[in-house]
Amino acid sequence: MKKLENYSEGEWATILATPQLVGMAMTGASYSGIIGSTKEMFASASSMVDAKKEYSSNTLIQSLLPDTTDPKKAFEDAKIQRNIIMDQIKSKNAKSSEELSEIILADCKAAVSILEQKESPEVVADYKQWILNIAEKVANAAKEGSFLGFGGEQFSEKEQILFEKLKSVLA
Repeated sequence: MKKLENYSEGEWATILATPQLVGMAMTGASYSGIIGSTKEMFASASSMVDAKKEYSSNTLIQSLLPDTTDPKKAFEDAKIQRNIIMDQIKSKNAKSSEELSEIILADCKAAVSILEQKESPEVVADYKQWILNIAEKVANAAKEGSFLGFGGEQFSEKEQILFEKLKSVLA
C-alpha cells in the first residue's frame, strides 16, 4: 500500500477506506448470524485479494492494496489500513447500521468526486466497479433469515436496497 503523491491525507483516507467500508455496510445491512457474518467478512477480504489480479493495470487500486509479495510488509500495510479505516468510522460516529450505510454512501460520493478530479475516466470506472463487486460479493456470501442453513434469502431486501443506492451514487 502506497499513498499516491497527488492526494492529501484526508482524500487518501476516504479513497482507501471506502471499499472496505462498503463491505462492512453490506455485512451490517441485515443480520446473517455468526457464520454468515464471517462468510461475508471473508468475501469482503477476498475481494481485496481478487482486485490484485482483476485490476492489475490500475495503479490507483494497486496502491490501495497491501503489498502481498512480502508477508511482513503486507501485515504492516494491513495494520496501517485498518487504523485509517477505524479512524474513518470513529470520526463519523454512526450509531446504527443504517447511519453507517448513509455515511458510507456519502463517502462513496466523495471518493468518486476526488477521483474524477485527479484520475482518468478508466481509473474511476474501475474503482466504481470494484466497489460494486465488493458489495455484491458480500451480499451473496451468506443467507439472511435462514435456520441451520435452511430457508432465508441469498441477497436480502435490505442488501438489495443498499446495493441499489450504491449503484445510484456510483452511476
